[in-house]
Amino acid sequence: MKVIRLFFIIYFLIFLSACNKSDQYDLTTLQTHHNIAIPLVSAEIEVADMLAGGVDTIINTGTSGDLFLVYSTDPINFSTSDFVGAIPDQNISSQVAPFSSLTSPLPLSLDTNYGDTITSQFSMPINGTTPELTSIDFSQGIFNVSVTNNFSHNITLTFTIPSLVGGPNGTFTSALPVSANNTATTQENLSNYVLDLTLGAQGFNELIVYLNVAIDANGSNISSTDNLDISFDMINMDFNLIEGDLKNIKIALDPQEIELNIFENSESAVNFQLTNPAINFNISNSFGFSPYMGMDTMYYEDLSGAKIDDIKYDSTGLNQQPAPFYFPAIGQPTTPGSSVSSVISINSTNSSIDQLINDVPKKLVSKPFVEINPDPNITNTNSISKNSSVNVTSEVMLPLEGYAGGWKMGDTIPFDFEVDNLFSANTTVDTAQIKFTTVNGWPVDVSFTLELLDSAQNTLTSIANSEIILESGILDNNGRVVSPSTKNTILNCDNQCVDNLNQTKYVILLVEANTQDYNNQQSVKIYDDYKLGLTMALLVSGRML
Repeated sequence: MKVIRLFFIIYFLIFLSACNKSDQYDLTTLQTHHNIAIPLVSAEIEVADMLAGGVDTIINTGTSGDLFLVYSTDPINFSTSDFVGAIPDQNISSQVAPFSSLTSPLPLSLDTNYGDTITSQFSMPINGTTPELTSIDFSQGIFNVSVTNNFSHNITLTFTIPSLVGGPNGTFTSALPVSANNTATTQENLSNYVLDLTLGAQGFNELIVYLNVAIDANGSNISSTDNLDISFDMINMDFNLIEGDLKNIKIALDPQEIELNIFENSESAVNFQLTNPAINFNISNSFGFSPYMGMDTMYYEDLSGAKIDDIKYDSTGLNQQPAPFYFPAIGQPTTPGSSVSSVISINSTNSSIDQLINDVPKKLVSKPFVEINPDPNITNTNSISKNSSVNVTSEVMLPLEGYAGGWKMGDTIPFDFEVDNLFSANTTVDTAQIKFTTVNGWPVDVSFTLELLDSAQNTLTSIANSEIILESGILDNNGRVVSPSTKNTILNCDNQCVDNLNQTKYVILLVEANTQDYNNQQSVKIYDDYKLGLTMALLVSGRML
């Protein structure tokens, strides 16, 4: 990350690398003593200029022009398939014996009808829990019926399932004729049916089937052992929507890591404090319930993997504790299939995050989870569609607001400006000076040194030696620059210096920077309208002999 270069130094690198102006000036015609000022650079740098070249992928602009760093994690997606498996096949078996009380065989001379009711538990475990389901809207499924007739009479079995509604004929009903001492089967498609599981005594998880057996009289005897063996199978089921009380379910989400190496370019430790940092979780929920997101662990570690400290959190800010903790409930959509967005923020008001953004490069490590119905004492009304999901994107927001000191950086850049190319062999250069004029609209004090290196990168000399100090712009009580500071600096360059310039092929720029009034921990902000003006000129005094 090249963040601090934006604050303090990028403009110097740009200017020094563009200093080959030898083809613009010809001093070979000097006949008498002259003082010549050769402008090198005159420019005004805005924040927008510094954001070019991909830097804007990590720096954003707020509504008031304030700037902040953004660290984004990979999105987290938690969908129905992550905790709801396939609907298990269901089997309902029953034996119907209308004449079990007979003590002796009896000839059946009249047609007879017999009614019965079957109540069966509908079982569908979800993530190890036993939910109290009230309805299932089927997207597919097969309902198989098999009847073995152990009578010496033909029968017709009519079965009505008041629990199964919404098909072509409304409530599901079907008549199946079965000849004497034989077996018959039938099959129905469950697509677009809704299974109402509330019609039993307990009000959930119960499937009700009404039976009517019509026995044809043929004069043959009826005995107590005559019966029907009935089997109902529901297989290959899938759903559009499930409703009921899902009970308590907790699902671990993918662990997250974010490296926060803010001052990675510094050659020494940086003492700094960023005010108002935040972690924002942007959440979209299309489940028919209000899940809770939380953290099983959340802490900082150094880059070696050693734990530094926990992040403490409390939604009220009054009782901050380390993880595990819960965030406020995520919003619930009003209609199945729709979604609702929520934002959860960990900030300096409700957490200890601001106390841990300091001088140590680190990773933010977290293990998030989603929990459904955490209170076991409440009867919940939940719904799940096949395509329901919770989508979470998280961002660490670090406003460029605070104070920093002790930042140091060195950078090597090419340099190709040979002073002697400006003169003839008969020209004498008496003195040379380098003049810097700065108009600093940034809230940063900067001192720098230039080291001149030859083609083998051996040091020739140093220029400035930290004597050039760019003073911060003037700040108001809110830490914003209200007027820039202006400074002229002239560096002498004797004959040896001129010779060194002629041999220079590289320049090392060494920078040390502090925010304005850093020693008193004054907080400053960086805004997108901040500007820095710079002119550089070579002042030459000489004559033609």
